Amino acid sequence: MATLERDFEQTIAYYALNGVARELIRTTSLLERTNRELRRKFRQVCCFGSSRGAEVAIYLQVKRLNARLSKQTWWETSHSLYFDFLNLNP
Repeated sequence: MATLERDFEQTIAYYALNGVARELIRTTSLLERTNRELRRKFRQVCCFGSSRGAEVAIYLQVKRLNARLSKQTWWETSHSLYFDFLNLNP
């Protein structure tokens, strides 16, 4: 809260930008970058056949992003997926 009060003008300067400029500003937040990557990937898929299919697709995408961030290869990560899927509730 102290940081927000101290740097309030700098904080709200972001909201003074118009929509296009605001979209161009990159964030360092890992959660926001992950959400942006998920949105980008799922725009390519128009729809899912079921909610379960959407859940699996999100799970796989998050595992792929985690592998990239933890410097693992997709090959290493994919081997653990078999066991993850065995433990899922049907």
